Amino acid sequence: MNHIAGGMKSLCEDIITGRGDRKTTIQQLKGEANAIRDNAREFLAESKRFHEEMGKDLRKGLQEGREDLIKNVKTLREDFKEKEKEVRADLAEASKIWNQINETLRDKKIKPK
Repeated sequence: MNHIAGGMKSLCEDIITGRGDRKTTIQQLKGEANAIRDNAREFLAESKRFHEEMGKDLRKGLQEGREDLIKNVKTLREDFKEKEKEVRADLAEASKIWNQINETLRDKKIKPK
């Protein structure tokens, strides 16, 4: 019977030791879970700040790009209008010369020899 009592005593000691080990392990797990949760919150807060900064920079860059684009288009339109005036002047001069040549040819054709 001593053997049964010794087994029961050993079993009770194992239960007490196991309970203490489980308690310690659960506390460690809770601490790790809290650390992970805190790290996740910090990461999300940093990500949100980074996202807001990136959005602000992107909007600023797009606005500057838009202003540059408007300025470039304005310059191109002014250049185009200037070139258009030059081409119109060239065409008017070419038309004048053509009409003079045409008149000269008509005069030569009409005169009998």
